[in-house]
Amino acid sequence: MLASQKEQIRPLLSLLDKEPPSRNVSGQLDYVHHLSAIERHESILPLLHASTERKTNGELDLLMAEFAEVSRQGREIGNADFNGKLSKRASKKVLPQSVGSTTTSNDCASTSGVASQTASGVLSGSGVLNARPGSTTSSGLLSQMVSSLNADVAREYLEKVADLLLEFAQADSTVKSYMCSQSLLSRLFQMFNKIEARILLKILKCINHLSGDPHCLEYLQRADAIKHLIPNLELHEGPFVSQIHNEVLSALFNLCKINKRRQEQAAENGIIPHLMHFIMSDSPLKQCALPLLCDMAHASRNSREQLRAHGGLDIYLNLLEDEAWAVTALDSLAVCLAHDNDHRKVEQALLKKDAIQKLVKFFQKCPEQYFVNILEPFLKIITKSSRINTAMATNGLTTLLISRLDHQDAIARLNLLKLIKAVYEHHPRPKQLIVENDLPQKLQNLIEERRDGQRSGGQVLVKQMATALLKALHINTVL
Repeated sequence: MLASQKEQIRPLLSLLDKEPPSRNVSGQLDYVHHLSAIERHESILPLLHASTERKTNGELDLLMAEFAEVSRQGREIGNADFNGKLSKRASKKVLPQSVGSTTTSNDCASTSGVASQTASGVLSGSGVLNARPGSTTSSGLLSQMVSSLNADVAREYLEKVADLLLEFAQADSTVKSYMCSQSLLSRLFQMFNKIEARILLKILKCINHLSGDPHCLEYLQRADAIKHLIPNLELHEGPFVSQIHNEVLSALFNLCKINKRRQEQAAENGIIPHLMHFIMSDSPLKQCALPLLCDMAHASRNSREQLRAHGGLDIYLNLLEDEAWAVTALDSLAVCLAHDNDHRKVEQALLKKDAIQKLVKFFQKCPEQYFVNILEPFLKIITKSSRINTAMATNGLTTLLISRLDHQDAIARLNLLKLIKAVYEHHPRPKQLIVENDLPQKLQNLIEERRDGQRSGGQVLVKQMATALLKALHINTVL
């Protein structure tokens, strides 16, 4: 039975590899309707919101191809003198009852993988996703109908087509791949600033669903999705604004995670000020904006420069008080400092008294479960900048480092010794550091102690590091 079904839909699937014929749309649909797969499997029609009248499917083809035209012209048409007559004509000719009707439970049951593939074939073969607006294959009839529609009817058109697109965007990867044709994506993105908020929200949901499929990310990037999505974050008034922001940020997160090129593209298109707004205003979208903002430090020189220029370093410093984001924020600070340019603007920002105090306080208050993870970023910071090193050492960091030398983790003790060595080498009063903190005795304890249950490799490195540092201290005290 399954083999028979596959044989029946094969003619449709073969259409997916071909460019739609450059002839009249109605003729193209007649060709599809003569395929046995369509006639024997009417259960796929609910997937397209169509009725048993095959003519309806052709009207949907035209609607999809002229989506942008409806948006533009529909809004321009208002109170025509012959409104009633034309609305009646449109309801007969373009809005069959079955398009807006509710599908039956039997129709909804047809959601198998075979039906999904068949729907993909209908979409590609009939030109639903590939029709070219303005061409002789689709433009004439619908343009004529659009010109006779009032604004309400045009809006109803758009909403039904948006619903159809949203259904396709929630299908499997096969259907989504045909949603990702460059012609369709470009057309959708060009409409963002031409449609009302309710319909825009549905289109953004489509893009968000597509961005959740790894196979669609490259197609979205080629269509400049990031460039078209970010301007929607500028909306601050009107209906559905918070929902629009949510869909946009979610799609941008999917696009930008683990991809520095797309992160850089987002920074170039002005996402950073929007992210900072959501974070500083304590918006419900803060948790979606935070990972994007922290990733910007790792993206590129340009993104880091924009971060600094818009106050992103202050955001990172404030996040040190947020237990969930403190380690990530500290790592972002370390990356920004590591790539600081000759003007040393990042260093200057971190040398401010308030910044130094926040860094030292974070080291002191860091929860035990995160302590091991903060040592590497701190080491990067104080080895990159001797001025920050000295500023933190003289503001309490030295004592905190030495007090944690009894940590149970050998790698933590090793990194603590590296930090102490770096602080000692740049300390303005090294002898005072040695005497006040009884450092030689604590190093001797590390050399002599034995810890059962730990890997010998880590402990050996700790003893070697402690021995080398103790010799350096001895030379300094003798001199």
